[in-house]
Amino acid sequence: MRFLVFVFTFSTFILTHGQNVFNEFKDTFCYEDFHNNSTNKFPQKFNSLELSIVENGGYRINRIKSSGQSIAYFKENENIENFELITTLKFPKSKSISSGGIIFHSQSSPMGAILFELNSENKYRITKLINHQSKILSGEPKFDGWVKNSLQEKSGNNVITIRTNDGFTDFYINGSFVNTFFDLQLKKGKVGLFAGAESQIIFDDFLLKTKQKENASIEFLSDKQETTNEPNVEFQEVILIFKTKIDNQQAIIKKLKKQVDKYRSMLNYDTTIIARVSLLEVENKILSYKLDSTTRVLNQNQKRLVYLESIKDDVENGSNGDLVLNLTSILADLKRENKLLKKNQVDYSNIKKQLKEDNKILLREIDRLKSLVKSQN
Repeated sequence: MRFLVFVFTFSTFILTHGQNVFNEFKDTFCYEDFHNNSTNKFPQKFNSLELSIVENGGYRINRIKSSGQSIAYFKENENIENFELITTLKFPKSKSISSGGIIFHSQSSPMGAILFELNSENKYRITKLINHQSKILSGEPKFDGWVKNSLQEKSGNNVITIRTNDGFTDFYINGSFVNTFFDLQLKKGKVGLFAGAESQIIFDDFLLKTKQKENASIEFLSDKQETTNEPNVEFQEVILIFKTKIDNQQAIIKKLKKQVDKYRSMLNYDTTIIARVSLLEVENKILSYKLDSTTRVLNQNQKRLVYLESIKDDVENGSNGDLVLNLTSILADLKRENKLLKKNQVDYSNIKKQLKEDNKILLREIDRLKSLVKSQN
């Protein structure tokens, strides 16, 4: 009887949708409010597929492509296991549906990750990626895993909290518990932020806390002070001086890294413009050659037309009637040829006019791109 009660209690605990993580996470591993534009905790990218940048006190991730996701991983650790992660996101106004959120326990071998995703229609879902296969952990398959949630703000700030410990993970939205799951396959890995296809997300802050650990160095110093019974004021002042210098150097490093990222993005943009200018110049040369060849053919046809008109006048004004009769068939052929040449002349004139217009457009585009390259330099 006791065994049956134990099995029932254990099964109820595993299958319940209640909270499973009750640990206290007091050690602040990272806090970033994105007020410093030179932060080095998250990457800043700018290309034709995505944009990730720190601006106006937030971290904006914009997935431009209509497929896939844009992920920005936290740089300082690649193997985080038990933690509490809190971040605030909001969806800028858009005609399309935007989605994004947190990715965690991300691994490269084997390929896998857990995604907690919100969208601008007040819905959330939890998915697991393993070996390029996606498994829905929330909602129903007919809704693609999306769950309606009245706690979310459609256009305001949404606070996401994830608490994970020993395979159990609890999810919170705006301070209220919404879901939980248990997984032993993915228990640690990288942590990051992401935006879905054709989505733009702004993250206002990022707080990552872990379990509090004992500090061996502090214990060592306290034991040493107890044994020596000597004041350690000078040693603390030296530590403070070195800490100030390290903080200043870290600030300089962040500033320089921000400049490097900026110049890299500018270099990629300038390279694209230069390649576009080169392509337009080649197209301009091709159209110029076509324009010249069309002009030559038009001039030849005009000379041929003048020649045929002169033959026609000589035949019609001649006094030899027999010659006129003999040349009647020739004249009919010449008239047909004359009519065809006139038609060709009109066609070539239209082609010439269109080529001139295309050439003007290309020249204006080349001038605009050249001026843009000069301004960037």
